[in-house]
Amino acid sequence: MINNNGHEHPLEHPLGHPQGKRSGYLSNDGASPLTYSAPQILQAISDGVYVTDRRRRIVYWNQAAEKITGWAAGEVLGRSCYDNILCHVDKDGHQLCGEEYCPLHRAMRTGKASASPSLVFAQDKSGRRVPVMVNVSPIVDGRGEVIGGVEIFRDYSAEVHDQERARKIQSLSMQTPQGDTPGLQVAVKYLPHGMLGGDYYTMERLDEHRYAFCIADVMGHGTAAGLYAMHLHSLWENNRQVIDRPATFVSSLNRSLCSLVRDGESFATGLFGIIDLRAEALALCAAGSPSFVLYRGGRGRQIRLSSLPLGLVEDHVYEVTFLPLNPGDGLLFYTDGLTEVINQREEMLGGEGLLTMVNQLGFPADEEAMDHLAKKVLQFSNQIRFPDDVTMLAMQYTGRTTGADKR
Repeated sequence: MINNNGHEHPLEHPLGHPQGKRSGYLSNDGASPLTYSAPQILQAISDGVYVTDRRRRIVYWNQAAEKITGWAAGEVLGRSCYDNILCHVDKDGHQLCGEEYCPLHRAMRTGKASASPSLVFAQDKSGRRVPVMVNVSPIVDGRGEVIGGVEIFRDYSAEVHDQERARKIQSLSMQTPQGDTPGLQVAVKYLPHGMLGGDYYTMERLDEHRYAFCIADVMGHGTAAGLYAMHLHSLWENNRQVIDRPATFVSSLNRSLCSLVRDGESFATGLFGIIDLRAEALALCAAGSPSFVLYRGGRGRQIRLSSLPLGLVEDHVYEVTFLPLNPGDGLLFYTDGLTEVINQREEMLGGEGLLTMVNQLGFPADEEAMDHLAKKVLQFSNQIRFPDDVTMLAMQYTGRTTGADKR
């Protein structure tokens, strides 16, 4: 096992192997091999590196780790990584140092390295939160048994500062009605994969009895997808004159996006709708094949609407589907990041799996219930975070009010 005492077995690779396939090192004289110890290599890199045993006790801590966190090796060696040292949290403030959510513990338990870096926030010696991009891997012995784990992390402060500013701008483009919404209970949960997400939602009150809303999933996630999602908001504003005509509105968005997308790929999938409380009806126009849950009489059922995604065929004709509403009905709209999670057996949750959870837990009418549902989905996936952006928009029709019933 590697530690900081400088007495490890050296990593030796001879130069000049006949086939030239074994050497990753150069020598000074072209004949004798250069010899490097593991600490020499790890101390030279700018990324923080620490190694733990199976119990997550730190056995190696490099100089970059000291620089990024302020913790000296002598202060952390022999201690557990969760022992009030780094105290990792995710971007939403959720604690990651328990066994269930710790990326390093999960890597050792599953025997699998992280597929891509994750953004987490570590606590430095002064108590300040430092954003770092983290990769984790299990360490195995010659028999293939996991004997420890290694975490490599990079200071991501400058990048996060810029992305936080962009996220604040993006958040201004996503809204739900402010104040009371007589006859309608609304809740939303937005969980971008990174600081910026490629999902888009908005909902606004048109008059005393009508609400317009949109939930969309731009291809991909990250900065580029986030910029495209903000473009959807500009199209929402630019087409406001036809916002009460769902098919016309979606067709106009599609034409605008077809001029933007030139690589033959679709731009986004989504649903646009109008809820009319006076008529007790919902008008929906689909782009792509999104699903949603209609919760009625204490049970939910999955409804799927099909059409072409936005940005694919300029002259595509979009159609409207009408759905009557009864008092107590719940509508759960979501992007596919919620249902396309996969468990350890490579099984996808899917819409039916989500429906089973909703029927077990009840309709998620508020953010607390949405949090609970999201945690259940993560437990199924055996992951600590969603691999894609996730948005949930829930509406529950509570019945016509005096204001909504006026003619």
